[in-house]
Amino acid sequence: MSLLIGATSLRDSPHHLRMLTIFFVISFLAIFSTAAILSTALSRYIIHQMMMRDAMVSTEFLNSIVHVEQAAPYFMGITDAPTPPDVQEFVSHVSRLPDVFRANVYAFDGHILWSSDPQMVGKRFEDNEELEHAMDGRLEPELSVVSRGDKDEHVGFPDGVDRFIEYYIPIRREITGEIVGAVEVYKAPESLLASMTEIRKLAWLGALAAGCALFGGLAVVVAYASRVLQRQEARIVETERLAVVGEMASAVAHGLRNPLAAIRSCAELTMEDDIPDHSRDAIRDITNQVDRLESWIRAFLIRSRNDPGSLSDQAQIDQVIQRCLENFEPQMRKRGIVSVMSGGRGHPIALAQPSELEQVLNSIISNSIEAMQKGGKLGIGWSSRPDGKIAITITDTGPGIPPDMVGRLFKPFETGKAAGLGVGLALGRRIVERMGGSLDLKNRPSEGVEVTLILPGHG
Repeated sequence: MSLLIGATSLRDSPHHLRMLTIFFVISFLAIFSTAAILSTALSRYIIHQMMMRDAMVSTEFLNSIVHVEQAAPYFMGITDAPTPPDVQEFVSHVSRLPDVFRANVYAFDGHILWSSDPQMVGKRFEDNEELEHAMDGRLEPELSVVSRGDKDEHVGFPDGVDRFIEYYIPIRREITGEIVGAVEVYKAPESLLASMTEIRKLAWLGALAAGCALFGGLAVVVAYASRVLQRQEARIVETERLAVVGEMASAVAHGLRNPLAAIRSCAELTMEDDIPDHSRDAIRDITNQVDRLESWIRAFLIRSRNDPGSLSDQAQIDQVIQRCLENFEPQMRKRGIVSVMSGGRGHPIALAQPSELEQVLNSIISNSIEAMQKGGKLGIGWSSRPDGKIAITITDTGPGIPPDMVGRLFKPFETGKAAGLGVGLALGRRIVERMGGSLDLKNRPSEGVEVTLILPGHG
């Protein structure tokens, strides 16, 4: 019993709720952290690809102008003459690029040859990694915010520009591909920046929706698994309780065989005496009941030894019901209870051991008789279902089941009767489920209780 108490206390303790809470918190943090990281990485990748695409288009455009205008010597500082017309044409093209608000043309040695801001011409900015990368042939666009700019040249921006794209375009010779200079371009494309903002927003919303869906699905699975585990735990506790009852019942059944044999011997000896006929009938009832109990005990002990092959697994429904009613006939006659049998055609056979089915029906009929203290009607019917199973219905006209007992009817040791043990229905349902059937009980709308017993049919 200590095992049962320990299992019950574990199930009723708050440990289970704490574990679920911790699991949900950790799962929430893990899922949404992963979603945030993925959405950030995805939005950055898409934005970088959009900027790279825009920078590549500008690179091809400017290099094509340099080749057409033959302005490569200007970047190399080969001529000290005033800016030739073809170079002037080139820089004018640079200043007229779409969405460009500033442009700087760098010579190969790093000083500014020309700028849309005249004050920048001739300056050189040290530690300019982007320019060094451009001179190495790398194109690295960068999205920046004006208020956070940390470069010396990030000054004097036009009003209304708070974000901009900056990239250094390497300028190459037409034939050899040698880098001769670079063009720094500052762009504030409203449509592109708006698209980037929208992409970032959609990425976060998508990640949030995916995280919510994943967390919701996980929560449903965990909640379902938790309920299954709770049911399994309750079933294990119930099984352990019934196992204890079974062991005790086996010992009691084995011990009853000798007293029953003595009772039958005494009854047989009494039958040989000269007694009135009505007494002889009563003694004959005693021997019949002793034989019935002996048969039930023998079947019970065989089942306890896990030797089902020693018994028949086919029960004729109408015969089993008839035997059960005959067993309770004296009690029903004494209480003024009338039994009514109703069944379909033929003699349906169920895949069940007759003595076990009789035990289940006896338990149900006994409860119905005890409920009808002032008489009533006991109805028993059976029918074959389309799925090949057999349904047995038992009804009574008693007061019904108290509301507080409805959910505890099939729990071991739960009973509403003063002298009851609370194991009859629990054992009955377990026996029926082992046969592959089901046992349900409910209050009828008018009065009394209705019990439905479903058994697998034969043939």
